[in-house]
Amino acid sequence: MNQNDEQQQTLDILEAQERAASEGGGLQALPQPPLPGLTDAQDIAAQWLGTSSNVLNAIERLTATIDEETDRLESRTQVDFDSFSQRKNRGLLELTRAMRLTQGVEFDPRVVAHLTRLRASLVRNQAALQMHLDAVREVSAIIARSIQEVESDGTYSLMGPGGCK
Repeated sequence: MNQNDEQQQTLDILEAQERAASEGGGLQALPQPPLPGLTDAQDIAAQWLGTSSNVLNAIERLTATIDEETDRLESRTQVDFDSFSQRKNRGLLELTRAMRLTQGVEFDPRVVAHLTRLRASLVRNQAALQMHLDAVREVSAIIARSIQEVESDGTYSLMGPGGCK
């Protein structure tokens, strides 16, 4: 059956349904036309598109989460690190599972572009997190020195009271 015959058969079914509806009678069950079989190439393409769409969606969600965290870090707004950590872990798990499904399926070139964007987001996120971690280390060192200076009378330090040896 060629494509024109299938289209004509579909049109005939639709016309029959419209006539039945306009006559006021209930819709009768009409025979469904058989679905055309997929060729091997179409079957591979369907697997390729369906599987990689899962991968692409997982990459996009993970990239969005990372970008959101980075934007908050860069704008110096409050960041719930536990929440972002959980979301990133879930995203990584989802991506790992989706990538496992692609084994044995033809490679989708769109995945490379999405992974490249994810990598760029990760580099930007790492830089923002490193900056905040360095700032936390500096602040904690200042606090530790202040506490040490307040609690110490200088008896056991290398420097004597007033800063002399």
